[in-house]
Amino acid sequence: MLGKLLNKYTSAAQEKSFKGKYLKNLSSSFILNVGSIILTYATNLILTNVTSKSEYGAYVAVNNLAAMVAMFAPMGLHVLVLRQFSEYKNNQQFGFIKGMNHFSSIFIFISSTVLALATYFISQHFEIIHGIENQWYLIVGLCCVPFIALMTYHQAVMGSIQHTGKSLLGEKIIRPLLLAIGSFILFQFAIPTGGDLINIYFIASVLVFFINWRLLQRGLRFEITGHHAKEYDGVNWLRQGWVFVPLSVLSIINSRIDVQMIGLLMNEKDALDNIALYNVASKAAQDVSLGLIIANYVLGPSAAELFYSNQKERLQNIVTKTARLVCLISLPLILLLVLFGKWMLSWYGEGYEDSYVTMVILLCGQFVNVFAGSVGYLLIVSKNEKYSFIGMGVSVVMNILLNILLIKDYGIEGVAIATAVSMAAWNLIMLYYLRKKTGINPLPVNW
Repeated sequence: MLGKLLNKYTSAAQEKSFKGKYLKNLSSSFILNVGSIILTYATNLILTNVTSKSEYGAYVAVNNLAAMVAMFAPMGLHVLVLRQFSEYKNNQQFGFIKGMNHFSSIFIFISSTVLALATYFISQHFEIIHGIENQWYLIVGLCCVPFIALMTYHQAVMGSIQHTGKSLLGEKIIRPLLLAIGSFILFQFAIPTGGDLINIYFIASVLVFFINWRLLQRGLRFEITGHHAKEYDGVNWLRQGWVFVPLSVLSIINSRIDVQMIGLLMNEKDALDNIALYNVASKAAQDVSLGLIIANYVLGPSAAELFYSNQKERLQNIVTKTARLVCLISLPLILLLVLFGKWMLSWYGEGYEDSYVTMVILLCGQFVNVFAGSVGYLLIVSKNEKYSFIGMGVSVVMNILLNILLIKDYGIEGVAIATAVSMAAWNLIMLYYLRKKTGINPLPVNW
C-alpha cells in the first residue's frame, strides 16, 4: 500500500503540469525543512554546550534584534512579489519582472543600511538589551542586517517563480551548517563567547547571501526566456508595497517581541540567562509548525496563480489537502514534545530542562496556528490583507500588554502565555475574515 502511494506521488511530481510542479516544490520544501530542523537543533546543542547561558543569550538577543531590523527593510516589497510576479508572468510582462527585481534589490540594500545605522545610533542613547556590555557584539550583529534583508527578498522572489527548494537552501541548510562547523572548530582552541558566535554568524550570512543571489539569477534566466529589457514602475511598486508595511511591522513585532521584552523588562543579572532558556523552548515549539512552514512556502505562489486564473474550486481542493498534510506532520511532533520534551531540553546543557513548562505553553499557541492553516497567505493573495492587518494589530496589542502584566511575576512562562494567547487570537481573527470574505476554508476539516 505504502509503495503504491509513493509511486503514485513520484509519478505525479514528475509531471510538467501545475500539479506536478506543486508536488515537486512540496517535496523539496519538506526535505529542506526537515534537514534544517535537524541542523538547527544540532547547532543549538553545540552552541549551548560550548558557551555559558549568558553568552549564548547575548548571541540570541543580538541576532533577534538584527533579524527584526532586517525584516523592516523590504517595506512590503518581499510580500508584493508573491502577488505581482504571478500577474506579470501570466501577462508575459517579463521586463517588469526583471525591473522589479533590480529596483527592489537596490531599494532594500539602501533601506536596510539606513535602518542598521539608525538602530546603532539609538543603542548609544538607550539600553536596548540588558546585560550586553561589549558594543562590538551589537556592531557586528547590525552589519548582518543588509544581508538578512536581501536574503528574505531573494527567498520571496524564488518562491514566487516556483523555485521553492532553491530559495530555502541557503538559510535552512548552509547557514546553520556553517555556524555549527565554525563554532565546533573554534571550541577546539578556546571557549567561544557570544561575540565569537556573532562573528561566525556574520561570515555565514555573507556567504549565504552570495549563494542565494547566484541561485536567483539562474532561476530568473530559466523562467524568463529570450531578451527582455528591464521595465520599471518604481513609484507604483513602492505605493503597493506600503500597503503591506503595517502588516509586516506588526508581524515582526509579534514574532520577535518575546525575546526583546525579556531583554528590556528583566533585570540585567537574569535577562541573558532567561533569553537562553526561552530561546531553546521557543525553537522547539516552532519546529512543530514544520508542516505549516512548508505549506506557506509552496502554497503562497501556487494559490496566487490559481486565484488570478479564477480556479476557486481547484484552489480549495489544494488548500484542504495541504491543511490535512500539515496536521499529519505537526500533531505527532506536538505530542512527542509534550511527552519527552523535558528530557530533550536537558540535552542543551545543565538547567535547560527548566524551560519545559514554557515550551508546553508555547505549544498550545502553535496548535491553533497549525490547525488554522495558511490563513495569512490566503488573505494576501486574495487581496484581503487588511483583515490580516486587523488580526495582527489585535494580536500585537495583546502580546505587549500581557508581557508587561505577566513577565514580572511569571518570568519566561509569562512571556510564553503572552505569545501563545496572541498567536491564537491572530489566527482565529484571520480565519473568520478569510471564510467571510472569500469563502475559502483553510482548515483540515469541513466547516
